[in-house]
Amino acid sequence: MNVKEFAEQFKSLSKEDQLTAIQQIMPGFCESMMGDSNGVQEMFSLLTEKCGEQMGNMVSVMGMMMKGRKGGGCC
Repeated sequence: MNVKEFAEQFKSLSKEDQLTAIQQIMPGFCESMMGDSNGVQEMFSLLTEKCGEQMGNMVSVMGMMMKGRKGGGCC
């Protein structure tokens, strides 16, 4: 299956099945990206620029929580 076919099939799934698919692929995706600083930047870009401001704020808060600081919004 190529990327375009995967994207089209993913969009046709129910929200529950989309979540299940994401839960299954994210560990491998994150593992491959985290070893590469450019990959981390690309992943952050995907989650913020492509998904919108609300996702960017959520990622920022999650990052702060992971570092032991209190979340409070973007930047």
